[in-house]
Amino acid sequence: MAKRSRYRLGRKLEYRIKKLLEEHGYEVIRSAGSHGRWDLVAVKDKIVRLIQVKKGKIQRHKIKDLIPLITTPCLLSKEAWFYIPRKGIKVVRNDGMDWSKLIISEVERDLRQG
Repeated sequence: MAKRSRYRLGRKLEYRIKKLLEEHGYEVIRSAGSHGRWDLVAVKDKIVRLIQVKKGKIQRHKIKDLIPLITTPCLLSKEAWFYIPRKGIKVVRNDGMDWSKLIISEVERDLRQG
């Protein structure tokens, strides 16, 4: 199958799954053509789903290839980014689970620290 056709089939499947999630109350972002780790990011209440969409039978070798992706622990950071004219971009996030303790930092410093 041509690469273009596989892309179209994959895109169609991603939109189908996106629609299904939205019907169940999720806000969904599709990372179109990014070739990144996640095809869809779905958020609802306190649930965040990072989704890799695959087509075909569930086979051991396919799951084995995905294990590093789905078993890697991740840190979720909820942030607001503010652009302040002539001063740059500031990042506002909480200190762990406590939103009464806000951290405000320069974007470059924040990105260097991870």
